[in-house]
Parts: sequence; structure tokens; C-alpha cells
Amino acid sequence: MNTPGAPVSLTEVEKTRLTDYLDLEFTEARIDHQSLEDKVDEWNRAYLGEPITRRKDFPWQDACNVVIPLIGIHTDSIVARIVNTIFSVDPLWTARPLIKSLDDVAKPLEDFLEWSRRQEFDAYNMIRSWALEVVKYGWGYIKVPWEVATLRTFKVGGGGKAIPVDRIVRRPRPQHVLLIDILCQVGIEDDLNQAEWLAHRVRLTDGQLRWREYDGVYEDVDKVIARKEDISDLTERLAGPGQDTTSVRTKLNTFYETWIDFPLEKDGVTCPLVITYHPESRTVMRAIYNPHADNKRPFFKGKFLDQEGRRAGVGIAQQLWQLQEELSTIHRQEVDNSTIANTKFFVGRRGAVRNTTRIWPGRFLTVPDPSKDLVAMSMGDIGNSLQALETSALSYAERRSGVTDYQLGRESSILGGRATATGTLAIIQEGNRRFDLNVRDIRDTLGKVGQMVLMLNAQFRPREMAYFVEGEDGKWVERALNLPDDFIADGIGIELTASTATINREIEKQSLITVMGLVTQHYQQIISMAQMGMQMQPLMPLILSMLKGSDYFMKRIVQAFDIKDLDTVLPISAMLEQQGNVGAQPPPGAPPGNQGGGGMAGAMGPPGQGAPAGNGKPPGMP
Repeated sequence: MNTPGAPVSLTEVEKTRLTDYLDLEFTEARIDHQSLEDKVDEWNRAYLGEPITRRKDFPWQDACNVVIPLIGIHTDSIVARIVNTIFSVDPLWTARPLIKSLDDVAKPLEDFLEWSRRQEFDAYNMIRSWALEVVKYGWGYIKVPWEVATLRTFKVGGGGKAIPVDRIVRRPRPQHVLLIDILCQVGIEDDLNQAEWLAHRVRLTDGQLRWREYDGVYEDVDKVIARKEDISDLTERLAGPGQDTTSVRTKLNTFYETWIDFPLEKDGVTCPLVITYHPESRTVMRAIYNPHADNKRPFFKGKFLDQEGRRAGVGIAQQLWQLQEELSTIHRQEVDNSTIANTKFFVGRRGAVRNTTRIWPGRFLTVPDPSKDLVAMSMGDIGNSLQALETSALSYAERRSGVTDYQLGRESSILGGRATATGTLAIIQEGNRRFDLNVRDIRDTLGKVGQMVLMLNAQFRPREMAYFVEGEDGKWVERALNLPDDFIADGIGIELTASTATINREIEKQSLITVMGLVTQHYQQIISMAQMGMQMQPLMPLILSMLKGSDYFMKRIVQAFDIKDLDTVLPISAMLEQQGNVGAQPPPGAPPGNQGGGGMAGAMGPPGQGAPAGNGKPPGMP
């Protein structure tokens, strides 16, 4: 079975030089990478609100040990807003023709990409998990490979025997790669462009390895599996007889799919390679040339907030880490303070009450002189300043993350009283500007993912496949996919359809109703002025100028509502451009009354008043 990528024939000398280089690089990278893994574990614990220890023994045994999950509250709110914004409109990707001759193929390609993301890969779960990691940690990766694999099913044959049926699956497989599974060359901050190598840590079971060997993807599979079994046997012998070693037995094989620029000849120029390497056994499982036409690596990084010149972004966990610690400490002190304030102890004369006397609410004690022999005392008072400190910490957290009461679906208590609907809407839109920045960054990354999906289809998709998906429109898709790769990359732009997070569904509905009303009034004004022009031909140039001015302002208004397809909403614009010679003298031989050769009056007036004879439409239209 043919898989993308031409194989690299490595001599023993080249293979030794390559493995020595990878061992040295991976040793450095894994040492440096350990600090990131420790951070991720710490951030995850803070996101979940897990305390460092299960039970707290200070200031006393079983004191309050609650962690306020401030990071989790803000992260979940932002992720929900971003993911809902992305999937609130269809299709996921919009195709934009950048060359006029490709206008006809844009919509069929858009439909084809929508079918692919619904049928060939799970875009929703991929984007949701990736967005969670981007918001939580500050950055995350999406990988867009082309998959060629065997899918085996069984059917019942003669005599009731099972007959295997193999089907070759060829499809793009965009996937979210965990942050801790991406390794980069140490000392290089531009991991996607400048680094000499970038590796994806892949973990596979023995069965998955066997299938990759069957498909001709990996070699020397037996060597890797045998080494893993030898390590498991050694672990059992070291544990001793009768000892349980289930928890330390390794079920997965770890490889590093490395996209690397490496000189095959010593001191030669580098070649773009893809090397799948198993460090424990020093085995090169696969060596191919970069299969992509532009030699790009199939990784795309999204950031929540960028750090200039840094590989890592800034996420909610890093932003709110100290504030969550402060808020949790204040809250624990507040609970402990309440415990102290609610705790009473008794002071009494020796012998007035037996040491073994039990106390409970409502218990009646008899002593000779209650005022002197038994006195109840409180261990402490309520600290009134703690609540103010807690509110202050929450306020700082809101300012840092941008998540306020309105983003959490609650009416703000800061303004006091009840705000007007218009004022509340303005506050919500202003507060969402922070999220618009995040959505635009994510739009850029996911647009590049869509472009890569299109390029992979153009390179590796079996021909005529589009006809099974698009039917008659498949000819346009096939025509586009058969174009040269550079022409597709430069001629068709793929972008995420979702625009901003400023508006929710209800606000969007009200905005569209408003736009519809404005556009309807604009149409009525055009018709009225066109009728005036038919009756007063000398004023047609003035009327045309007025229409152009009105159309200009209407375009600006519609664009302010973030509606992109202006030609559909305002078709009069294209007509005005085509009819720019209205009011000029008719060309020789033009019929009387048809001033301007089919201008606005000619397009809308009845026969005899500037309209061409026939069906009353502009020349050239059916």
C-alpha cells in the first residue's frame, strides 16, 4: 500500500550518524521538557481545585483545606464562549477565491470541506480539547497529517465461514496533540519555523504496531516489542516472587515522529525528513522525505496571549495562579475563623463539674454558684476584614482574565440598581473585546488548518472522489484539486467562518433584524429615486451620484454589523459600477430615450421611457 512520502534509503553510516544525533538531541530536549511537564501537572491540579495534601494539620488537625477553583471557573467560561462562537455558524470553513477565475469553484470546495470535517474527522472534539489547552496553558498544537490505513471487516461466506474484507482508508486526520507530547530543539524559541526538528511523542499498543507494519508504515516492529517484553520480565525478577508488578508493566510503545532538517551527506545541505524513532532500542521505524509539496511541517500552534519572541503563550493558569492561591488562603482563614468564633469552652471552679461530664446543646448543669463556678467563653471573634479581602482578590482576577459577571451569565452587582437593556448590551459588547482578540487568533490558526486540509486533498485524494460527495458539483472540485499546488495555495483562501465573540445568538438575531430593516429602507429609496430619474432625465446624473453616496454609507453600516457578503446584501453596488456611464450621451444608433445605453433608467424604465424593447431587462440578460 502506498503511503505519502518517498522512502529514504539510509546506509549504515548515515543511520548511525542520524541515531547518534537524535539521541543527543532527545536527551537535552527531555531534560528541558520535564520542567514543562511539571508546570502542566501543577496547572491541572489548580484547574481542578485539588489541594496539595488531602488533610491539613495547620493550624489544627483537619483544618479547612478548600481550594477555590478560580482558574477552572474562568477557563471553562472562556472555552465555552470560544467553542460556541466557532460552531454557531455553518460551514466551519469559508472558501474565498483570491483569483477571479476561481469564483465558480469556491462554493463547491467549501461544501467539500464541510463534508470532510463531518464525515472524515471529528472537528468538534478536536477543537474543543485544543481550545481548552490553549486557554488553560496559553498555547496548544493541532497536527494535520494524511492517513492511509487498512480497515478490516468480516463477512459471512460459503459454509458460514468468515471472510476478511480489507478497505483502504485515505483521508486527512486533523488532531489535537497534547502540549506535553511536543518536543522541540532546545534553545530555539521559533519551534515551527526555525527549529531544526520538532517531534510528536506517539504511544502505540502492540496491536497498532502490527497494523502499521502490515500497511508498510513501520519496520523492525518485532525488535521493539521484544525489547518491551524483556524489560517487563526484568521488572518481575527485580520485584521478587509473589510480588504484584501490574502497576509497572508497560502496555504502550513510545516513539518520536520527528520532522527534521538533516544533512544525509556529512557537511552537506539539509533535507526535510520525517523520522519515526524509538530511543530505547535505537531503532528507526520509518524514514521518509517530507511528503508535503511545500515542505511545511503539519503542526499549527494557537496562543491565548502571545509573549514576544517566546515559544510559550500566556494562559489563564499562569495569569491567575497567585490570585487563586491568595483567594484560597483567605477563604480557608475565613472558614477557620468562623470555626473558632463558633467554638465555646467553659471555665469552672475545680470540683464543681466532673471531668467526665459531656456537653451538648441544651445540656443543664447544676453548680452551687453559676456566675462564679461555670463561665462560657469564646475562643475568638469573626474577622470582618476577610470578606473584603476576598472580594478584592476576585476583582483583580476579573481584571486579569476579562471574565466578569456578565460573561458568567449574571447581572453585575457593582453598578447598583437595575441597568437599562441598552446600557447592559453596550457593557457586554465592550467587555467582549478581550475575547474578540482570542477568537481572531484562533480564527487565524484554524484557517491555516483548513488550508492544509485542502492542500492534502489536492495532493493525495484519489481522483474522481469528489463526484461521490458533490454529485454534479464534483466537476468543480475535481477541477480545483487538479490545479498545481502553488496555484491552489495562492488562489483560494480558507478561513474560519466564525467572526467574533462580541454577540451571542439572541443579540445576533436582533442585529440581523435591524440590518434587514435598514436594507429594506435602502431598497425603497433606490426604487423611488429610479422612478424619479425616469420621469426627469436631465437629473439622472445627479440622482446617480446620490445613489452612489447612499450606497457607500449603507456599505459601511452593513460592514459594521460584520456581514461579509456585501454583493448579496447590496446587489445595487455592482449594478451601479456597471452602469457608471448613466447620463452620458447615447452612442450612435441608440434607440431614442435610452440615455446612457442601459443605465439606471434604462434598467428600470418601461419600454418607450428608456428601457430596451423586449423583456425590460438590461442587455445581455435572459
